[in-house]
Amino acid sequence: MNKGTQAGLGLGAAGLITGVAMLTTFGGADSASAQDAGPGGGITTDAPVPGWVRELINKNAGKCPQVTASLLAAQLFTESGFNSGAVSPVGALGIAQFMPATWADQGRDGNGDGVKDARNPADAIAAQAEYDCTLAAEVKKVPGDSTDNMLAAYNAGGPAVIKYNGIPPYSETREYVRKIRALASKWADAVRPDAPAGKGPARAITAAKTALGSWYQWGGSCAMPFKGMGGCDCSSLTKMAWSAAGVNLPRTTYDQVHAGTAVNAVSQLRPGDLLFTVPGRAGPEHVGMYIGNGQVIDAPHTGAQVRIKPLSYWKPQIIAMRHVG
Repeated sequence: MNKGTQAGLGLGAAGLITGVAMLTTFGGADSASAQDAGPGGGITTDAPVPGWVRELINKNAGKCPQVTASLLAAQLFTESGFNSGAVSPVGALGIAQFMPATWADQGRDGNGDGVKDARNPADAIAAQAEYDCTLAAEVKKVPGDSTDNMLAAYNAGGPAVIKYNGIPPYSETREYVRKIRALASKWADAVRPDAPAGKGPARAITAAKTALGSWYQWGGSCAMPFKGMGGCDCSSLTKMAWSAAGVNLPRTTYDQVHAGTAVNAVSQLRPGDLLFTVPGRAGPEHVGMYIGNGQVIDAPHTGAQVRIKPLSYWKPQIIAMRHVG
């Protein structure tokens, strides 16, 4: 949540901190990119978001590029579990867990009844979306991923993000950002409305996302629960994903780069296409999968987790692209 000073961290009066316990743990995505925006589009039909919450989210999402529907849903779930009656031990209220002092400045009348009530979901969700955008603007000059910085500002305060030139070194804040980004990725529509994919690519993307947050394992088989030698390396992730869609890819990047047909321009990419980087003697050393909405999923390297990065991060490095669906 936002909006209260945490003892012991030395945040100023503007410091913001979570007032309710994190409700669930999800894997995180690397967020070193300097690009925008939470996983985009709408919310998948199988995401456990109540219909009345979806309606309010869809009404308020998109007020700035960072605040997509899936990200707003993930943030609300992390704050309160979609409980409009939630009250934290420090007094944060409602589905968005606003502290009273912050609500006094940021509250909105989302349903036009003339009352700004933090316990009214229509008001609280409208306020959260606008407040997110306000914070995104506050930290827009800070290096790094703008959505990560926005979420960190929501949790720890814009001044802290500016001071540390990115996500502050507070374990709670880092965990807050990690959980929301991972959950937003899981709940995001697999494909963009303007880049439709068939059932095969959608299945491959859904399968790849099941590995989000798991640790890279060189030579791993990429099999649930993605632990030990069941973890994923870059090519076993793409092989596993497309196997779920009925496509049997070769095991290594050196062979996958010859699968399917060539994609000749980034503008021609479709969800499910493979992107290859890092030239080597035998061929590309790394592969990721385009999942739509300007995003790529990959298992990056030892010591890192399966992640989603902006396509813009990949563009300068791409040496081959293949359509395999």
